[in-house]
Amino acid sequence: MPPEEPTYIEPVEAPLSRASHAGSPKHGAGSRFLSRVSPRVVLFSAAMAVLAGVLGFVFIALPDRVDVPAPATAGTAPSASGDAAAPAAPTEIVPPFRAQQMALARERAQKNLADFVELELKLESDFNVAVWGADALGRIKDRASAADALFVEERFEAAIAEYAGALADLETLAAEGEVLLQDALDAGFAALAAHDVEAAVLAFEQALAMRPDDERALAGAGRAEVLPRVLAALREAERGILRDDYAAAAQHVATIRQLDRETAGLDALARRIAAAQTERRRAARLSRAFAALAEGRHDDALAAFDEVLREDPAQASALAGRQQAIQARTRSAIDELRAKALAETKAEDWEAALSSYDAALGIDSSLQFAREGKALIRERVLLIRDMDAVMADPGQLSSDKEFAAAEETLRLARDQADAGERFAARVGEFAALVARSAEPVPLVLVSDNATEVTIQKVGVLGAFERRELALRPGRYVIVGSRDGCRDVRKEIVLSSASGPVDIRCAERI
Repeated sequence: MPPEEPTYIEPVEAPLSRASHAGSPKHGAGSRFLSRVSPRVVLFSAAMAVLAGVLGFVFIALPDRVDVPAPATAGTAPSASGDAAAPAAPTEIVPPFRAQQMALARERAQKNLADFVELELKLESDFNVAVWGADALGRIKDRASAADALFVEERFEAAIAEYAGALADLETLAAEGEVLLQDALDAGFAALAAHDVEAAVLAFEQALAMRPDDERALAGAGRAEVLPRVLAALREAERGILRDDYAAAAQHVATIRQLDRETAGLDALARRIAAAQTERRRAARLSRAFAALAEGRHDDALAAFDEVLREDPAQASALAGRQQAIQARTRSAIDELRAKALAETKAEDWEAALSSYDAALGIDSSLQFAREGKALIRERVLLIRDMDAVMADPGQLSSDKEFAAAEETLRLARDQADAGERFAARVGEFAALVARSAEPVPLVLVSDNATEVTIQKVGVLGAFERRELALRPGRYVIVGSRDGCRDVRKEIVLSSASGPVDIRCAERI
């Protein structure tokens, strides 16, 4: 196997980085950033053109500068005289392994270059680095140019290190830019929260100078623009609260929400206004409730107190007022029942008076007047009921037991003092009935002398043709019985006007 032929390479003099920054202007930072740089589209297009040119040189033109001579054939030999017909000796002979290392180093350098250029384009097109980091960017480009020189000198490892360092510096610069942008945004939003118009405008101008299309900065700048109007509406809202004109204050809050709903303290202000409106309504309702209570309109007072308590169940004044209204209504109801019972008693409407006293005791069973009144009226009512029952059926007084009960009723009725004329008249009527019932009247019985006669509650009279007795007026039952005949039974009401009673068994069985 023939030995591997050496590779020939010529020196390379093409830089890999973008054009030096020496001819470009530098920008320093002042109290305020520069307004706007060249249009981004133009800048980005120019940068891409430069990148395309550099990469085209690296990948197309540069490899053509490395010459690999064709191997000599067996029939070819150099001229013995060494004249011009012989091929010129190569400038440098690079062994294959070294050539491979150089190719790999070139690829790594190209990769670092591509990353560097991409980040530089991003900083210049998307971050306006020229307005805040021009000096630092210039130093980083100088370092990249030094890496270019090392690459041209084919000191690839050193070039790679410098490219990597320049890329790291550029990444650090990008990170610093992000910090500066965030600081500007933070300062802007803090100024908005503090209602500092000038500081907010300056901070968002700085942020937009760095990144003109940043959504946060654009939103903040919009809020800063309307902040003077927001502050004016805030002042008017506060004046409305001081004047107790809560409707106007709420309208100003609505205006602020339309301008900038993220205004600091807006929700707290809205809650203050709502709370003040609620308190005002509550005070008005409490005033109406206590006025109704003072006027004795207890149900209206309770309704007003309950309306307040529906919004705030723990409202102390409403709770106390409601309790007062309940007590006042209870006292009023008791007073009404007491007056009603007295009027009914005076009118001798004993049943109605008893019902009124019962109603009062249903409200408060400890009411002394109701307990005493009920006891008195109840006794009269019972006496009246007993007297009416006897007068409705006087015949029951023929019974010794019923007559004794009637006499006791009469005694109790006569003990009732100041019972009224109608009660006294009723007692007199009842007393006359009892007196009449106490006087015996004659009872004449006629029979057949074969029938056994018995008067219930009086006794057995036996068989007779005529029998005359003296009995108290009233109801009596006379029974006749005889062997072989059906019994007979007669009920009579005996009075002084009663005639003879015939009692005999005549129906055969």
